[in-house]
Amino acid sequence: MTAQAINMPVINSLDFSRKAQEFRDILPLLRFSRLGEYLADTNGSLEITLIGRADKSGKPTLHLEVHGVLKMTCQRCLDSFEYPLDVAADFVIVTSEDAIPSPDSDEYDDEVDYLVAETQMPVIDLVEDEILLTLPLAPKHAEKECVGAGKVELEKPSPFAVLKGFKAGKSQND
Repeated sequence: MTAQAINMPVINSLDFSRKAQEFRDILPLLRFSRLGEYLADTNGSLEITLIGRADKSGKPTLHLEVHGVLKMTCQRCLDSFEYPLDVAADFVIVTSEDAIPSPDSDEYDDEVDYLVAETQMPVIDLVEDEILLTLPLAPKHAEKECVGAGKVELEKPSPFAVLKGFKAGKSQND
């Protein structure tokens, strides 16, 4: 299944995975309303792949991959830089929130992400949520590439300079 970026699909997540359907597209960054707040520039696009399938135990799952480059603002020097984005996420689809194992149960696995099945799930929302979860809290260049990586030292008098004068036998009144 391939769709135009303008006509983003809305899928039935359970049917999508049971029928082993696929969605592949290249989406412009302008399509992601919440992501734009974190970017220095919204020019560019991301390659999206969403694959429905069943896992080893027969549970319906979704596999999401997102690849591309984001222009972000470095929090050290405030210049923009290219941040490579490579997201890969797997979701087990459950029929309700009650079907998600509680952290106290033996079935619980903190490595597994669960999605509650939806008959009208916008693919773009799932993609944008996963991108936002992978972004760094304080994006920065690599230290060698960042002009703001050098520490700026301010010249201000030491509070102990007065003590230095006392040691030499001088007082402030001399």
